[in-house]
Amino acid sequence: MPVTISYDLREVTNNQRTYIRSMLERFNWKRLGGSVFRYDGVLQEDGTLYEDWFNHVVPSLMFMRSYALANDIQIRFFTLDAAGNTFIDLSDEDLPYGESPTDGPNLPLVEPTNVQSAVGTIRDFVDAATNSANGAA
Repeated sequence: MPVTISYDLREVTNNQRTYIRSMLERFNWKRLGGSVFRYDGVLQEDGTLYEDWFNHVVPSLMFMRSYALANDIQIRFFTLDAAGNTFIDLSDEDLPYGESPTDGPNLPLVEPTNVQSAVGTIRDFVDAATNSANGAA
């Protein structure tokens, strides 16, 4: 099942708006128009789709939130519609479903329509979030 987000931002420049779009596209979100995006999942070799929440959905939402805070961007509204569930099942090595969370260098990213959000920045962000959880009790 696809995941759809929509949002409205205030106190945002055109460059910042484009940067957010580029970042979401790197995480495999498809722009439906304006500030509405849909995540359909990842196409497996056998032609089926699975939703990769750990490597695409969660980090992209974390990144958007962090970017807004770091740049004093007001999020006027934000909606997320996820009519379904998602899971990974790696209990049988011969029949894996989904992907385990990966570190920044191994994160599966895609090419956006513009390259404003750098691959390295996103990979560094994911690793920084992971590193900040070290030693958490």
